[in-house]
Amino acid sequence: MSKSSKPVSEIDRLIELASDERPPGLAIANDPIVSTHALSLEDQKDPRPSMWRVLLQLRVLLPHLAKVLPLIERGLLGTNFTGQAASVDTSHFDRGIAATQAAQREISSALKTQATEIKLLREQLASLSESLENETLQRVEIAGTLASLVKLVKIWAIVIFVSLAALIGLLGFALLERTFKPG
Repeated sequence: MSKSSKPVSEIDRLIELASDERPPGLAIANDPIVSTHALSLEDQKDPRPSMWRVLLQLRVLLPHLAKVLPLIERGLLGTNFTGQAASVDTSHFDRGIAATQAAQREISSALKTQATEIKLLREQLASLSESLENETLQRVEIAGTLASLVKLVKIWAIVIFVSLAALIGLLGFALLERTFKPG
């Protein structure tokens, strides 16, 4: 290395090669001392990005990939990196499922009970409506009978009134005849 230049790490050289701009103070390709230690990551004649440049651009994703990869492996394979099968405690879920099934059975039996009660209530309602119809018919018959009885009473009252009037008239006539008769 030269006396005037600072030591440059390999990663800085990779970043320098991957970027289009060259920051000041980093190794220059024309520097004979640095160019012997520089990594040749791409062919200077080829304008396409090299594999190293693409990999360097993807290095920002490495921390995230390191966190996500074990989760993906556990989800897909059911194991972790050590090769041991991942043991997942499902007893809590099993208890929850059993409780849900028990609740479902209780609800089902309650529905059956309610269905029989509803059927019984329907039968009682039908019986009540039938008895109400019978009672209504009886009331109509009683009302008709009362109306005819009222008519009969009125007719008898008129007959009795007329008979009484006739009797009073005859008695009055007989009394008048007696009073006006000599003897």
